[in-house]
Amino acid sequence: MSFRTEKDQFILDRCRGKRVLDVGCVNHTLEATLLPDWRHGQLKEVASELTGLDYNAEVVNQLREKGWNILVGDAQNFDIRDKYPGGFEVIVASEIIEHLPNPGSFLVCLQKHLAPGGVVLLTTPHAYGFGFFLEILVFGEEVINDDHVSTFSRKNMYWLMKKSGLQVKEYIWLIQDSSSMAMHKTTCARVAAKIFFWLQCIAATLRPGFSKEMIVIAESA
Repeated sequence: MSFRTEKDQFILDRCRGKRVLDVGCVNHTLEATLLPDWRHGQLKEVASELTGLDYNAEVVNQLREKGWNILVGDAQNFDIRDKYPGGFEVIVASEIIEHLPNPGSFLVCLQKHLAPGGVVLLTTPHAYGFGFFLEILVFGEEVINDDHVSTFSRKNMYWLMKKSGLQVKEYIWLIQDSSSMAMHKTTCARVAAKIFFWLQCIAATLRPGFSKEMIVIAESA
């Protein structure tokens, strides 16, 4: 078992030619949807059919006026099967579950909207990532989004999915290089981020489970 260093292309490849539901597609702000790396915009280029779902009604309505097929909904409690009775071949749930107080309800909703043979493609931080150890060593605590309410391990994600009607097909370990991201505004910050990235890669070469993120592919149980 090895690890990957990129995520977006993996997701795009798995969605190519498929009927796709992208949950949490807005990425917080309207400004984010104007960037070339907005994943929902990239998915539109590869999916045969694309539907988005997000709780941010204001931004969703603005995007709908521009022609985007995006619905307003709570990821933990939605049912759009009347509009899409055939379900979706791929449901993308990237960096969503760690924000939700009711992750089990979220997974149950995803399972209900899968087409026969369809898959959930979920990404989330990994609780035992070596990167978190480094952050605690340097900063005294992990560096995460203030909106995160939980972090999952490989094992408890397996059981949470099982109890929610899903069966894990595959895990892919992931370490991303954040040194070029806008969050790092100085040369020192970018150099530090690159060093963090390489240290994580070294650790994950020894044990892939030290990766800071995981991609989980699941189907109906």
